[in-house]
Amino acid sequence: MGNLLKKIKKKLGKGDFSEVLRGGSIAFIYRIITMGISYLLMIFISRELGEEGIGIYNLSLAILGVLIMIGCLGFNTSVIRFVSQYNAKGWLSSIRSLYSSIIRVILPLALLLGVILFFLAPYLAQVVYEDPKLELPFRIVAFTLPFGILATVNVEFIRGLKKVHISELFRNLSLQIVTLLGLALAWFYGLEDEYPILFYGVGFFISMSFTSAFVYRFLKRSKRDPQVDEPKFVLKSHLLISLPMILTSFIQLINGKVDTLMIGIFETTAIVGIFSVAFKLSVITNFAIGALKTIAMPKISELFWEEKMTELNQVIQKSTQMIFAFAGPVSLVLLIFPEFILGLIKEEFIAGATTLRIFALTQLINAASGMVAVFLNMTGNQVFFTKLVAVSTTLNIVLNWFLIPRYGMEGAAWASMFSIVLWNIIGAIFIYRKYAIMTFFNPLSLLKR
Repeated sequence: MGNLLKKIKKKLGKGDFSEVLRGGSIAFIYRIITMGISYLLMIFISRELGEEGIGIYNLSLAILGVLIMIGCLGFNTSVIRFVSQYNAKGWLSSIRSLYSSIIRVILPLALLLGVILFFLAPYLAQVVYEDPKLELPFRIVAFTLPFGILATVNVEFIRGLKKVHISELFRNLSLQIVTLLGLALAWFYGLEDEYPILFYGVGFFISMSFTSAFVYRFLKRSKRDPQVDEPKFVLKSHLLISLPMILTSFIQLINGKVDTLMIGIFETTAIVGIFSVAFKLSVITNFAIGALKTIAMPKISELFWEEKMTELNQVIQKSTQMIFAFAGPVSLVLLIFPEFILGLIKEEFIAGATTLRIFALTQLINAASGMVAVFLNMTGNQVFFTKLVAVSTTLNIVLNWFLIPRYGMEGAAWASMFSIVLWNIIGAIFIYRKYAIMTFFNPLSLLKR
């Protein structure tokens, strides 16, 4: 792995986009490995526990994801921008103050949310979702929550330092490896529905432990340059800038999880399982945008605030071209052969073929839109983006409420598609009009070469 990364860096050379590409290549390698393990995990759970088992697992993860975002208070998004910005200027005292302030705020909240969920688990399982089997997994989520919140903030802090190889290792890869190994061990003793989420929680504990140690070592070893004129860190000022990002991050997560949560209310856990497998297959295209986004976020922030708009435009356009080059062919395969692909997992999942087609089209449009969300959050347009995502999320919830009872999981997929397309297209138009930067994929740009 080390020799491969060195060859990639040497071949790509220097420059702003080359830096993004080098970091993106590292992230892409990690995400390819993560993708392989996560799909093995999905297939393993689906085959051994069926639609209901994978449904319980994904519904638990959806609740965990929402509560992690609430517990992070959006700092997992804003910390990337500020750590990158402060580190570039050599403001190490501000970085220390920023991190310690964040931990003092989120740690009590993380514990409180865990306690609340633990005692609400019976009500959620038996009354809201009408499935007593969900009670124990929900309580496991309650214990996992504090570790997940701390690990999430730590990973994004490390990402802001551009230590991509570390942030990507502990973002998802370590979670997937621990979960898969744990399930393989449990398989010998008789697999139970709650084991997947249990081992996922163990993965978060390991991620939290290692990332906390890394952050502690960085903060301890970093020495402030006495020649750098560093302003005094004020948490209140940071919160005022971060608040729109906080709201946007939470709304975006709700937008991504609301369909799973609402299907669980209107349909059976088995339908949640089929729906989640179709969604999981469709987001294979997100590995390209996720890999580039990992390193592009701090780079976009750096170029924008240094007013290097020409270089910024080149980074955005080339990133979008690479994202679409990967996502386009994959999405077309999913659109044409959904029954065959789902049947490879288990015959029962073929019922999600139409849902997979809708999701594949959604991801194609998402990839063609480029890094709209990243650009708006990193360039001071977080208030506009918050309003935009709030409107699209409201639309998504309303559409889910009306479409799921009538059309089941296909209705949820259409609702998700409409909301994602809305904020992507409006966001791309806003960026182009204000900065003359085209985030949307432009095929004519390829002819200019």
